[in-house]
Amino acid sequence: MPLAIILVLLLVLLCVTGVYIWRRLAASNARIIDAPDGELRQLFYGGVMARHIITSGPLVRLEFFDWGIRLRGTSLSRWVVPTWEATYDDLAIAELIALPASRIAVCFRPRGSDPRAIAFLSDRSQLVLRVLEEHDVPVNRAVTKIRRVDELYQ
Repeated sequence: MPLAIILVLLLVLLCVTGVYIWRRLAASNARIIDAPDGELRQLFYGGVMARHIITSGPLVRLEFFDWGIRLRGTSLSRWVVPTWEATYDDLAIAELIALPASRIAVCFRPRGSDPRAIAFLSDRSQLVLRVLEEHDVPVNRAVTKIRRVDELYQ
């Protein structure tokens, strides 16, 4: 019996450590700016694709404000999905990308040397691009096929 308890405690410790490490790796994708308060103008639900994290289903919110965008987890996934914010002027381009077995995603690339690109997986990617165009963000509607998420950062 003591061996079973030790094994269960070891398993719990490994699971807690794994979740902690995964959360830290996913948090490395965060991009927080001093975003002003603003009224939510439009909202899309979908998934996220970034280093160390890919989600599917309606676990991520893409929020449009008058100042820019915010991508973050829903109340259920906020603990693992990083918050990523950018003003419309911060965005160099929004382009369509796809992994071999995934939906099409809108990849947001910030201007300058900031390497923290992030992609929003959605069945409504064309509508997302239209909203970005309304705010003068350059878009690329051609779908770029990638084999691995790391290709977003090359």
